[in-house]
Amino acid sequence: VSRFLRRSGFEVSVNQPENALWEVHGLSSATQVEAPEQAPAAAPAADTESRKTLVLITTDTLGRGDDELGARLMENFLASLPELGASLWRIVLLNGGVKLAATEGKCLDTLKQLESNGVSILVCGTCLNFFNLLEAKQVGETTNMMDVVTSLSLADKVIRP
Repeated sequence: VSRFLRRSGFEVSVNQPENALWEVHGLSSATQVEAPEQAPAAAPAADTESRKTLVLITTDTLGRGDDELGARLMENFLASLPELGASLWRIVLLNGGVKLAATEGKCLDTLKQLESNGVSILVCGTCLNFFNLLEAKQVGETTNMMDVVTSLSLADKVIRP
């Protein structure tokens, strides 16, 4: 809950009083979050700079048929993502896609560069554990399904290769 609130622009305080119930407080200024009734129904098409594009990657290769070709296509796909410009907000790696965050090569190098340029990268912790890659992860933030679902909900556009 705290992480979600922070990502949504809130200042967060958490405490656990003696009665063992947790208290989570999120404080926002009026300039950070618009009231729902004031939010526009849809962002104008010309306002691409403020739109949030999320890329959901679920495998370490792109397409079906040949894994070697699929690996090359994934390298090219990731290398092309900077062309999205400022709208590229977040990359989410699930299932076999988490291997990209833990395997040396061009894909990992590209992900590191994207992260250093301000792109948020979320890497599924359950998936990392499944593939025994938790310690090998070199890029991104280890996360959970709640963050993934929230990210999908907040995105203006989702790309799933």
